[in-house]
Amino acid sequence: MKKVSQEDKLFYFERNFFTLDGLWMIETEKELNWENALKIDLAVWKKLLKIIIRRIKKYLKIETNTLTDLVEILTFRWSIEGWKYNTVKNEETEALIEIHGCPYKSTMDRNPDRHDKIPLICRNMCIPFYKEIVENFNSKIRLERNEFMGLGNDLCDFHFKIEEK
Repeated sequence: MKKVSQEDKLFYFERNFFTLDGLWMIETEKELNWENALKIDLAVWKKLLKIIIRRIKKYLKIETNTLTDLVEILTFRWSIEGWKYNTVKNEETEALIEIHGCPYKSTMDRNPDRHDKIPLICRNMCIPFYKEIVENFNSKIRLERNEFMGLGNDLCDFHFKIEEK
């Protein structure tokens, strides 16, 4: 019997995390309908991402809620999940990150039956939960997004600014 290593655990959970997410959505949609499945999925992801953000913050020993902290937490998560991104600007009051590869979109790209769902997931899932993540993390941080791969752009942008009073 093989002794399970940390690398084995990472392989197992990384490979199955995205599969579980996709299968759960497909089966919920079959059982209910697209609108209700999406509504449930959004509620679950909003709660899950709050927990993920809190756990990453603790893991990284981050004790404040600055813009720099938010960028560190998000890029940590994105790196773990295999996102391809470029931090264009990361300053105390402003940050800009460009996403060039999203594992969730990539998963749907591989399934021709889900191509029509990509813009719906982008519009109704990704956009609202990142807005909520930012607002919950620090109400002075504003997120502006103008580019969305799920809506046909070449990249997604995350432009964060500290609200001036």
